[in-house]
Amino acid sequence: MKKIISVLLAAVMVCTAAVMFAGCGDGNYPVTVANITIDKEPAGIVVLDPSAADIISYMSYDGKIVGRSTEVDQSYLAVAPDFGTAANPNADSIIESGAQVVFANDKINADTVKTLEEKKIKVIKMSLADTPKELETNYTTIGKILGGAVTGLEKGTSSYQKLIEHMDKLKIEAASSTASTALDTACYLYVDDGSLRVMTSGTYVDMLIGYTGAVNVAVNIADGNVDVNTLRIANPNYIFYSDEQTLNAIQSDDVLSKLTAITSGKVLQISNTEITRQGLTALSTLEKMINFMHPELDKKSTSDEAAAQTATQAAQPAQTATEAATQAAQAATQAATEAPHSEADRYDIKITDDLVLKKGDEDSEDVKDVWELQHRLWNLDYIIGVDNVTGYYGDKTEQAVKDYQKAAGLEETGIADNKTIVSLFMSDAPKAVLPEGVTNDE
Repeated sequence: MKKIISVLLAAVMVCTAAVMFAGCGDGNYPVTVANITIDKEPAGIVVLDPSAADIISYMSYDGKIVGRSTEVDQSYLAVAPDFGTAANPNADSIIESGAQVVFANDKINADTVKTLEEKKIKVIKMSLADTPKELETNYTTIGKILGGAVTGLEKGTSSYQKLIEHMDKLKIEAASSTASTALDTACYLYVDDGSLRVMTSGTYVDMLIGYTGAVNVAVNIADGNVDVNTLRIANPNYIFYSDEQTLNAIQSDDVLSKLTAITSGKVLQISNTEITRQGLTALSTLEKMINFMHPELDKKSTSDEAAAQTATQAAQPAQTATEAATQAAQAATQAATEAPHSEADRYDIKITDDLVLKKGDEDSEDVKDVWELQHRLWNLDYIIGVDNVTGYYGDKTEQAVKDYQKAAGLEETGIADNKTIVSLFMSDAPKAVLPEGVTNDE
C-alpha cells in the first residue's frame, strides 16, 4: 500500500490507563499499556476511531494503516480498506489484514474485542483528549505504542512541539495583522443533552481560542452551563458554534440573540469533527478561525483582488464617481508598484540552495517542506482541494508543479528545484486559472 503522510491541518485520543515500559534490546520494546503488552513494533494497524487516525497520520505513522472504520473518513486515508463501523467492525477482515494492533474507542462491542484478542491482536481503547495536557499525553502515548519507548517517545514529543510551534506562528501572524489595540473576545457554544453549553477554561477548544489571539469569555464559568448574564456582560466579539441546533438555540434566546457577535454576523460554525480531530485538522481549524477573525490574512487573497474590492466599495451610491475612481486608482497603483518579495516566512519554509523536492518525498526530513509546498500550490489554485495538502509528494503534486512551471515559464519537470521553489513563493507568483464553476475553498 502506498504510504500516505499528512502533516498539517484533526481529534486526538488519550489512553484510558497509564503507560509503563519494560525495555530490552534498543529499549523500545516490549511496551506495556495497562495489561496489554506489545512485544515488537507493529507493522500493520487498523484504526477504527477517526480521532486516533488523525493523530496517527499527523505523526507520519499512517503507512502502518492497513484498515479503517467507516467513520475514519479523512480523504487522505481513503486508500485503506473499510472494515465496517467503529462499533461493529468486521473482525474477520481485521484478522485477514495481518494487523497486530487495533486503535478503537469505547464504542467497539465486547464480542469483537474478544475475537481479536483470541487471535493475539492487541485492541487499544482510546478516549478523547479534553485538555492540552491530555493532548500532549496522547501524542507521546501513541508514539510509544507505534515507535517504542525511546524512538516513539521522541517522535511523539517532537510532533506535539511542532503542532504547538505552528499554532504559535499563526497566533503571532494574527496579532501582527491589525493595528487595533483592542482585545478580541470569543466563546464556543454547543448543545449537549438538549442544554446550551459553553467551552470553559482549560479545555482543548479554550486552547484553540487562545491561539487565535482572543480571550475566551467563559474562563470563569466553572461547569460549562451557559450563564446568559455573564455572556451579556462579556459581550464577545466572536461566537463559534458547533451545529445548526446550537445556532437556533442562540438566536431564540432573548439575551444571546442581542449579543454584538450575533447582530454583526460574527459567528462561525466549527463542527464537532473539527474540534475532535487534533492532527492536521487542528491546524486547519485554527487557521479557519483566524482567517474568519482576520480576513486580511487569507493567503488566497491577492493584490489584484484587494484592488477590485476597493473599487467595488468605492462605487457605492453614497460616494461620488470621482471618489470611486480615485480610490480604485490608488489601490491599483499600490498593487502595481508593490515590489515583489518572498513570502516563504509566512509558510514556515526555509529555502536553501540545496532544497529540492520531488515525487516520492515523504520522510521526516522533507515532509514539512512538502506540506508547505503543497499549501502554496493550493493557495495559487494549482492544487484543488485542501484535502490534497497531505505532505506526500505524489502524482497530483508533481502535476501541480508542472502546471506552475509552465505558467512561470520554467522547465516543466515536475521537480521542485531551487529555481522553482524560489519563484513559487514570490509574492508575484502567477495564479492558476480555474475552469468556470470550479472553486478551491476549504
